[in-house]
Amino acid sequence: MSDNSPCFPLPSRTFHQPNFHHPNGNFRPIRTDGSHHSQVMQRAIMRERFPTAGTLDVVQKVTGKRKQGYDSDDSMSDNKSPPSSPYFMEKDYASVKRTKMIVEEDFPLSKLLATLDKPQLLSLINNLIDSHPNLQSEIASNIPRPTIHSVTNVLNSMEKKYQDSFPYTKWGQSKDDYSFNRVKPAIMELKGAILDYAAHFTSTEEFPTTKFSFLHLATSITQRLPDWDNHLHNEIKRDLYIKLSECWTKTIVDAASKVSEGKLYGQMVVSEWARNLAQHNRESNGMFQQAVNEFIDKLGWIAGIQVGSNSLMSNHSYSLSTGNNGGHHQYSVLPV
Repeated sequence: MSDNSPCFPLPSRTFHQPNFHHPNGNFRPIRTDGSHHSQVMQRAIMRERFPTAGTLDVVQKVTGKRKQGYDSDDSMSDNKSPPSSPYFMEKDYASVKRTKMIVEEDFPLSKLLATLDKPQLLSLINNLIDSHPNLQSEIASNIPRPTIHSVTNVLNSMEKKYQDSFPYTKWGQSKDDYSFNRVKPAIMELKGAILDYAAHFTSTEEFPTTKFSFLHLATSITQRLPDWDNHLHNEIKRDLYIKLSECWTKTIVDAASKVSEGKLYGQMVVSEWARNLAQHNRESNGMFQQAVNEFIDKLGWIAGIQVGSNSLMSNHSYSLSTGNNGGHHQYSVLPV
């Protein structure tokens, strides 16, 4: 009998019904009518039954079909990965990353740095130094030395920062403990900067005129620091006065040593140093007296310092005074 006999009609469509062993031992067939919805439901069932099964195996077993790009022996045809495979995604990401790096390398580094503001540049340099300590000396050798002008801008900016840190009140700046705690971090930052720059400018490499100019600037900023209600909080300012007084003394001794080597300073220049020092000593209530004594002893004769008026620390003559066991002698800087 032929296959076309009406007694043996062939089915219009044959479905392969895969059987799977459930983890609990039950044997359950999964039936399908071939529709897309049925296939989606079957994949969900398979994920529930076999959580570790691969997506490719589940689709193949449920639908009887193979993903595009695979041949009959479960190997990828033409050695190509399917679009969604991890290998393809990793390869594609690496390609994009290489392209991006090439574009960035072609872009001038100087133009990239030009887009950064000062805090970003400082952060970049500090991070580089932290990661590569050997770069510190090389970077330092290529940075211009601080000048009075550049340091003035930095210190004025830091002074404004602590001024802005005061809590707002309708009565102005309060000098209580709460305000001190708010302002203290900015003041400590300013103090650290002043001492760091003082160590630089009082080195033997700087000219005495530059040293005295910086010390006048730093001491003036220190004198503008607040005087707090709690006297314990004023130790920051007092400690800064003491360290700056030592810098004044060191600078005076250094300038005098250059005079002994044949270096001459003009009377007007030395008189200005004397006036500034006398002013700071008066406004700080004698915190720079040791420096005053050293100045009179080492450089006073250049400025024409002689016995002055009886008014201690006269506002007009910016007189310098030095004491002894029996009383005090007063000297004033004569106008030039």
